[in-house]
Amino acid sequence: MDKVLFVVDMQEMYVGKGRDKTTYSYDADALIDAINNIVSYKKGLLGGGMPKEGTPAASFPAKLKVVSKNIYSKSKPDAFSNVALEDFMRARNVKEIEIVGVDGGISVINTAIGAIECGMRVVFNEDCIGTVFRDKANKCRDKLKKNKISYIHS
Repeated sequence: MDKVLFVVDMQEMYVGKGRDKTTYSYDADALIDAINNIVSYKKGLLGGGMPKEGTPAASFPAKLKVVSKNIYSKSKPDAFSNVALEDFMRARNVKEIEIVGVDGGISVINTAIGAIECGMRVVFNEDCIGTVFRDKANKCRDKLKKNKISYIHS
């Protein structure tokens, strides 16, 4: 396996109908549709998130296509803080990940940095990243481009 699609923090808490729309003001339906379009032709992994495991907020929205059983939870913004995920990726010789999901200013950025530290190339699919903390995401953009991160639109 050389490349994977890596979906971060797409739980009900962040993209569901009952989410706090003041905080998570991006168009969640459009984001889910964009991710589903690329999931349709790419196999992938799903990164877990911060909501408490087993709660409704931690479940995936029914509309989101889940095509892999490789789901890893995390307790920190960097999904690679979960050693089992890093081991899984190394065992499959993953060289590049395309990251999509939420939030482009926190978990997506931190997971990208974790992937780089593991020796992987990173692609941000900007059409498939929901961002609450835009200032933080924009501030990191130039720095991330210098560190093996490419930005694309699907």
